[in-house]
Parts: sequence; C-alpha cells; structure tokens
Amino acid sequence: MAKPPHDFPSVEEQALPWPKKAKQPTDDERKAFTAARLELMSFINRDFDGRMTPTVKLVASYLLESVNSETLLCFPSYRTILETLCIGKNEKTVERAIAVLRERGWLYVWRPDRTRSNRFVFLKNEQVVSQILDYQDHMRTIREEDRLERERTRMSVREIGIGTQMSVREPTPMSGKSFKVIHEPFSSIEREGYLIEGNSYAAVSTGDDAVQPFPTPRNDDEAESLLDAICAGTSTTGAIRRTLKLFLMGGTLSPQRAVNILGGEARTAA
Repeated sequence: MAKPPHDFPSVEEQALPWPKKAKQPTDDERKAFTAARLELMSFINRDFDGRMTPTVKLVASYLLESVNSETLLCFPSYRTILETLCIGKNEKTVERAIAVLRERGWLYVWRPDRTRSNRFVFLKNEQVVSQILDYQDHMRTIREEDRLERERTRMSVREIGIGTQMSVREPTPMSGKSFKVIHEPFSSIEREGYLIEGNSYAAVSTGDDAVQPFPTPRNDDEAESLLDAICAGTSTTGAIRRTLKLFLMGGTLSPQRAVNILGGEARTAA
C-alpha cells in the first residue's frame, strides 16, 4: 500500500470507527460501524447547502455502502459509480459530485498514483453537522410560529363570522321560493392598537420575486456585505444575523424568508 499523504486525516477526524484489531472487527465493532455509517448518511441527506443536489447525495450514499467494515477502504472508480447509479454517461458528473462532498467537508480524497483509483475517507465534519442541527432547530421554531399564527387567524375569522348579521330571506320574482342572501363582511383586524396593513413586515409582496433566493455568496466577505444590505434600517441581534447568514450560505434565503425572520425578531422585541 502506498504511503498516505502528509495531510491524511487522523483516526479522530474520520467518521467511521476503526476496529481495535486491524482487519478483525468484533461483532460489537461491526454494529458500531453500521450505526456510524447510517448516522453519517442521515446528516449528509439533511445537508441544506444548495450544492448538495440529489445526485451528490446519491454518490455519497454509494460510497458509504462501498466502505469495507474491516479495512475502512473505499475506492470505486468513477466509471463504476456512474454505471452502478445510472446517472448519465459522463464521468464528470461523478467528479463534480465528489468535488462538492470535498468542499462541504464530508470526504477526504487521496489517489496513490495515476494507475489506481481514488481512495475515499469519510470525515466527522463537526462544523457542518452543528450547522445542520442549528438549521433544524430554527426550522422547527418557524414551523411552530406558523402553526400558532394559522390558529390565531382561524380564531379571528371564526369570531368575525359569529358577529356577522345575515339578511332576511327575500322572495324572488322567478318563483315563490326564496334564497338566503349573505352579505360578505369586510373588516380590518387590529392588534394592540394598530392595523396589520400598517405593519411593514406584513406588507411584503407574495409575488415570485419575494420567494426567489438571494445569490449564494462566494465567500464570507460577500455574505457579510449582502447581510448589511438585507438588515439595513433594522435593529438586528447577532443571533438573528447568524440565522440569516446560515440560510444565505445555504442558498435558501429569499426576501420573503428574510422579512419573516426579521419580523419575528420585531414581534419578540415588542
């Protein structure tokens, strides 16, 4: 076996556990290996980065399945991956997918020499895993807030409906039968003394432009510059700014989502 490069990841950095005795894992070590592989695949599937397409995640899944539990080696060729997954005829497809996995920190790739295939080593990638967990927590909070808002809206509509008076049954010239005529009420809902229409956060357009994500920044400086523009004129805490940046770097921050997040902060402050 060729000597690994100087930056080869240590055992502590690798995601899959090595057996204590080389090439002779115990039953418990095999179970630990399987559990670690499943957990890693779960995090890769939940990676919200815009570059993590279904094809990239499919390639990652195949590579994980190819890892030998005794040696932790994984080295299928691009051609083998392409033909097994049926994802086209150009090996560049696999090459691009692996490049994304490297950039996101999931893979270390090492090629011993030109005559042999790449060796793939999966990494713990603790920084991205932490981002994924934070992202999930934030999305749970947003979904809960949306659920509560829908319930408040339904209660308000129900209260308005109860107070609506209906007109009396009026005969028609066409027959002796009568029809129930209901005059639709028009009302404005007020909260704490001001109209919802007057709330700047509620005045956002729901057109296509509002839900189109901002361009994904190429680096941290570009992200901070765009965040300055998004947060201009608002008093934003560090936590909210980090949340915005998380969505922005993941390619999922749209004007509508930004306003929702900033609006939530405004309601909390109030």
